[in-house]
Amino acid sequence: MLIRDPRPISLLTGESATNAISKLSTNKIVLNSVNEKDRVVICDPNGRVVDAPYVVWDENGVILLHCTTETPDYLSAVARTLSKNSGHVMDATGAIERYICLEKKLPPNTGLSVHGLGVSGSYSIVLNPQNHENYQIVDLSADLLIEIGGLTESHLNGNHLPHHIGLLEYVRLDNGCYPGQEIHARMDSRNPSSKKLIRIDLQYLGEIKSLAIQGHNCKLIPGRTKNYAHGIIHEDLLDGEYETDLGIVKTITVNTAL
Repeated sequence: MLIRDPRPISLLTGESATNAISKLSTNKIVLNSVNEKDRVVICDPNGRVVDAPYVVWDENGVILLHCTTETPDYLSAVARTLSKNSGHVMDATGAIERYICLEKKLPPNTGLSVHGLGVSGSYSIVLNPQNHENYQIVDLSADLLIEIGGLTESHLNGNHLPHHIGLLEYVRLDNGCYPGQEIHARMDSRNPSSKKLIRIDLQYLGEIKSLAIQGHNCKLIPGRTKNYAHGIIHEDLLDGEYETDLGIVKTITVNTAL
């Protein structure tokens, strides 16, 4: 099965494309024909995540696979930077086909792919897979994103620190000054993050905002399905089944959110 991902895709053209997006990111990226992909995390001045697109090298520039449902506003700043060197920001949604699938069921002869994502690191992003019409295809939804370990609008829009929603590995503090850098540097030196993102499998979650699991308080992220929710909890909690006030809950770590 392939999950068709309709979220926006942008193409940044020009020799300065990589630097233009790196200036806004929590990490400095280097892309070329050998190192074809990386990820950037864009935050607001308070250090909270606005977008976390995968960045893919292209002979014409770089491709951004956005996590937002709409084209993000920060691209206006990127466009101004690129225009100084005759570069552009172009909408590539539709021209590039993006799908998600279980890594163990990756179609043969696919285009570029990114692995180790989502719940238990078991999902992949696939671009322009060949013969995709031979597979069952479903459309990505907010409910499905929660089930497979992806980022919804509730995770983004400046609601959460990258440290708490499966993006800590991209906060590298090697990129000088970027939006939110001061907040992240202070956390790194004074109060290193000990939180992680988990998927909770529990019926009848209702509208509760938090849940006690093994003595740890789990803050639930708004937006959930009938049986699944995402929560932020101490990293010491191991994946497994636990007894709670609402019944038995199954937890799985989301190491790298889609």
